[in-house]
Amino acid sequence: MFHVKHFQIQSGQQEKLRIYAELLQKYNRSLNLLSRRTTAEGFVDHIQECLAFTAYPFPEEVSIADWGTGGGLPAIPLAIMFPNVEVYAIDAIQKKILAVKAFKRELDLPNLHPWHGRAEQFAQAIKYSVSRATSSLSTLWKWHTHAATPGGALYCLKGGNLSAEQKALHSADPAVQITLMPVSQTSRFLVRVKLSSPLADKVQNEPLPPLESPVR
Repeated sequence: MFHVKHFQIQSGQQEKLRIYAELLQKYNRSLNLLSRRTTAEGFVDHIQECLAFTAYPFPEEVSIADWGTGGGLPAIPLAIMFPNVEVYAIDAIQKKILAVKAFKRELDLPNLHPWHGRAEQFAQAIKYSVSRATSSLSTLWKWHTHAATPGGALYCLKGGNLSAEQKALHSADPAVQITLMPVSQTSRFLVRVKLSSPLADKVQNEPLPPLESPVR
């Protein structure tokens, strides 16, 4: 069972997340969406980690772009958790988008929109961007600002020392505000990047609520 303390997961969402973990494992045998050494529990852990994005509940009817979605992480968990949000799963590798299209059908996710192509070519207007460590903060921010409408933000899961990436992004765009929030029980951070303004939210550097280990 999947769980996060700061977000109530409905039974129907639990079931779709479970089925998605099984589909990932099945398709991974031939498409190599994740490491071939990933265990059954590992697929569950990948999805569980993506639920950290629910720390920022996205408003209804907004659009989100997932840059480099791979096998649908975090696009598919977000589409399941936010059924009234439009989620674009973007990847330049065709076989991965074909897999995401299959997952969309199997999971009945009308708000999920797989898109094959390079991020720089994506032309749909979006409000928010997400990514799971697919590129540097500077590159992700460049992709975000190419497509985003004003007032949105970029959210990404990253691990390790991010000082160099933060410095490079501030050098490229001094107006950005970067917030790092540790994801409890992991070595990762949920990073938020947005434009600074006089009305910008106060920076909160407190850890996110704990992500409980899934019940196997």
